Amino acid sequence: MAELACTDTHLTVRLTGARRAFGRWRPLVVPLAAITAVRADPEAARAFPGLRWGKATNLPGVVNTGSFRRGGSRDFWDVAKPEHAIVIELEGARYDRLILEVDDPERAVAELRARSAV
Repeated sequence: MAELACTDTHLTVRLTGARRAFGRWRPLVVPLAAITAVRADPEAARAFPGLRWGKATNLPGVVNTGSFRRGGSRDFWDVAKPEHAIVIELEGARYDRLILEVDDPERAVAELRARSAV
């Protein structure tokens, strides 16, 4: 699961538990200005993530965590329960999308929309 923390200028994503070992152990920091859209999207989280790029784990139906490439886009995934997934669209950042599992998708989407002015 991903923990999200916002400052006035940046979003910080930290993975929790064993997912840190299989996906990313350092926090991922993204400028809030790079966020172009945020939505809760269980269907996007059920899709095939693409080819692994760097450190990533893809166990279909179990967990997708790490960096993936598909159709020319670079995505970061951390999803085990698609019903708790949000999608963060980015522009001008290392990744094109962040697909993340969070505790409360509606609250996370509302907070990110308010902070990033999307």
